[in-house]
Amino acid sequence: MTEKQTISERLEILIRELGLNPNSFSKALGYPNNNVTIGRIINDKEKAPSYETLQKILSSFPQINPSWLLTGETPMFRDGIKEESQTPSKDIVLIPLLPISAQGGSLNDFFVSVKRDDCEHILSPIKGAEFGINVAGDSMAPEYPNGSQVLIKKINEKAFIEWGKVFVLDTCNGTVIKKIVPSETEGCLRCISINPDPNYVPFDISKEDIFGIYRVLLCMSVK
Repeated sequence: MTEKQTISERLEILIRELGLNPNSFSKALGYPNNNVTIGRIINDKEKAPSYETLQKILSSFPQINPSWLLTGETPMFRDGIKEESQTPSKDIVLIPLLPISAQGGSLNDFFVSVKRDDCEHILSPIKGAEFGINVAGDSMAPEYPNGSQVLIKKINEKAFIEWGKVFVLDTCNGTVIKKIVPSETEGCLRCISINPDPNYVPFDISKEDIFGIYRVLLCMSVK
């Protein structure tokens, strides 16, 4: 394996290792009667498979090591075993890693201009997460350190908000990650940093300036 190897190139190796060809592999994924989809992926070495195709591959062949397919990290198969499992894996979830960071750009702008398939995808160890986003800055340290990734899910804030929990807020001034509590000002939310540094003072955000509220489900720190 080389660091320059693409997902499409690894997919071609995988198909050979499984003793299949693009046509039979396509049929195993449920694509109808042809190898156009897989054939194009293999021929276009620079373009990664879509999110839906990656999900189909990992669900249809649960013996594949997801880290190998996405990054080239060995081994190719889980526990080095090639034989196909009798039951599909239910715990493999791929979610897009948004190309912005908390305290960076706006999620609203992202959704308008960027397609899901254009994003890098990461493995989520939990179900329910919709997106991953990088944390920028130390205001939420040490629980959410600079450079970590949080997995988030959009909520309907008109139903209810779990006060005291951490959320990513998509606002007119960008995206922030904060603990949310009720505000004394009507029509606002109170944002609190976890870092005790006095420079990180609480502040209010008007609900009219919020495009979306995303519950933080998990934080993953890169060691």
